[in-house]
Amino acid sequence: MEELLSDTDHRGVVVAGCDFTGRIASAVAFKDCRLTKTVFARTHLRGLDLVGTTLEGCDLANAVWEGARLDDALFVDCRLTGLDLSQASVQGTEFRSCEISMANFRNAVFKKTKFVDCKLRGTDFQRADLRQAVFQGCDLRETQMSFAKLDGTDLRGSDIAGLQVGIADLRGAVVEPSQAAYLAGLMGLRIAH
Repeated sequence: MEELLSDTDHRGVVVAGCDFTGRIASAVAFKDCRLTKTVFARTHLRGLDLVGTTLEGCDLANAVWEGARLDDALFVDCRLTGLDLSQASVQGTEFRSCEISMANFRNAVFKKTKFVDCKLRGTDFQRADLRQAVFQGCDLRETQMSFAKLDGTDLRGSDIAGLQVGIADLRGAVVEPSQAAYLAGLMGLRIAH
């Protein structure tokens, strides 16, 4: 595959080692596909559809995929630094060992999505729907989660130092005792024995 063309629908294909750096297209779909070591850096793909697709070792740095559908996808060892997924649907998706620092996930839906061993430092989840999402062994330092829906979101085992979140936003979130103590400190509480 040499080009990313608008209004194309790829189903069940395997794409390996392609470089689409900087491409601009709309309504591109890769459904139930496997993308390996493919570069999407700085692409602008409006209306991208990756439902059921696996991406392994791909580079999506600074891509703009606003409004994309990435439901039930799997990302493994991918670089998503600076990725813009604002207003995207990313439900039931799993991210494993991905670099996702400084990404823009504002107003995106991440219901039942799982992040495992990912670096999300400085990522913006403002107003995102993270209900029942799981962050396992992740770096969430300096991550922005103000006004996000966190009911059932599991933050246990992740580093939340510098997490930016309102107290009301934390309602229903699942944390471990050390995280609870840190969050209490954000509220101005002092915990004493």
